[in-house]
Amino acid sequence: MSVFEWFKHFRDGKEDVEDESLSGRPPTSDNIERVRRMLADERRLCLRMIAEELKISIDSVSNIVHEHLQKRKICPKSVPQKLSNEQKQHRKETSGDFIDACDRNPQFLEKIITVDES
Repeated sequence: MSVFEWFKHFRDGKEDVEDESLSGRPPTSDNIERVRRMLADERRLCLRMIAEELKISIDSVSNIVHEHLQKRKICPKSVPQKLSNEQKQHRKETSGDFIDACDRNPQFLEKIITVDES
């Protein structure tokens, strides 16, 4: 029922009006769960990709992600392309420690977990 129809019913004194159910639109709780599942499967999805997949607005996806799922965007710290002399020295020392650990324990490399290149 449109706003104008509601207004007409209330103006005419009819208070027992019922809204028509929305067709083709899942309830918000369904969308929250769908977004939650998508992010659980792939956490690097952008809002636009989720909105296109679920056929809902980007604003709705943003609201679900930030307000309902309490997720925040965290930007990774950029890695400097040119290192200072102090940073170079630190890298040399760290590399030496790493080589020593590999020499002491041949299975040391098997215990290292890498995430990404940055």
